Amino acid sequence: MTIDELRIALDTYLGPLLSAQILPGTVSCRANSRRVAALEPCKTAIKAHEKDVERIVLYRQPGFTPEELEITKDFVEELVAIHDAAAPQYRAELFTFLPSRAIARHLGGLDAVSQILRQFEIWSARTYEGGAITSSIGIDPDANGHGSNLNEIFDQDFSAVISNGFDTLLVVTPDCEVSGSGQLTANQIGLDYVPYRLNAIADWASGERIALVLNRLGEQMIFRNKRLVFAKRRGEWQFYAHEMYLRQLQPPQNRALREAIYQSCLDISFARTGGCIIVIRSGSIDEVGALVSDHDLLEGRNPSIKAKTIQAMVGGKLQDLDRRLRQELLALDGAMVLDHTGNIVAAGAIISVPGGSEGGGRTAAAKKGSGLGLGVKISEDGGITVYKEERRIFVA
Repeated sequence: MTIDELRIALDTYLGPLLSAQILPGTVSCRANSRRVAALEPCKTAIKAHEKDVERIVLYRQPGFTPEELEITKDFVEELVAIHDAAAPQYRAELFTFLPSRAIARHLGGLDAVSQILRQFEIWSARTYEGGAITSSIGIDPDANGHGSNLNEIFDQDFSAVISNGFDTLLVVTPDCEVSGSGQLTANQIGLDYVPYRLNAIADWASGERIALVLNRLGEQMIFRNKRLVFAKRRGEWQFYAHEMYLRQLQPPQNRALREAIYQSCLDISFARTGGCIIVIRSGSIDEVGALVSDHDLLEGRNPSIKAKTIQAMVGGKLQDLDRRLRQELLALDGAMVLDHTGNIVAAGAIISVPGGSEGGGRTAAAKKGSGLGLGVKISEDGGITVYKEERRIFVA
């Protein structure tokens, strides 16, 4: 594999998977250097060949987690395997399977993961009785198979409707034998690193269990250890480094508030309603009038009917509200503005932005609001972008 082939594969597939960028040029190394190595927290170096003396650098600020380094190694292993096994004219097409194969390897190389992801890809482009196909399949290492194999079931039309993608799932063994089904009860409090509507399935994915979901939008999600770990959205796979994202959501310093904000970002992202959150740092609340008109402020001198209604509904800090109520408030047209302790200053507020601002209304509002602390934009296609001091600091 040449250095140029490696660069194309990293830029096309691994960069989006880890929300990272590929730096131009190469860096020198010894021939006996590891093929994948962490140079520093925000830089991972990768060689095209074991004996090469140059490496391409994968960069992200903030830095990579240890698990992301392992994902990178799994990706490179699959890249090398496909490259060496396929003739040049077939490689580009086969490389499209790189992310899912790397994910399957990372999850233990289970046959069931690979088979399910392939079937989800087929179902995402099909309908059943005129409707989009949804599915949820759980892999349980402790389950006992009962004869039927996933391949046999996937050949039958009924396989598209034997689970609903929310609170029922087909349970299989790691070797693809069907074990049974699960009818699940949602965790009413909600799990920290899971979209609220998928709590029941994520709650099932404890211990060594893995759950895979296909939703009506054709998005694929993978849950392990009661959290969302991978998702394919907008045509690209992404790994969710939740703790790293959470550390970037400052201000506020209060962890409970940061967790509430992050949970709501996930909820809005997967509900596809869009939203905007602005957090005013300590000491800057007196400047909120430059962002929000008085009638949008919940405790303004002349609050609107909407502001009075929201004030009556919330009666506390964001982190103390039910996640469903937070999602409904964030779905209002406009931005939610918080102080650094979690008090809701405004919801559904129109943010005063400069004329000629780049991007859409939510982008401009989040960017302008971040001048007083933190701004988060959740787009209707699910992307989450965080701003500080009117600069974008990361995208999830």
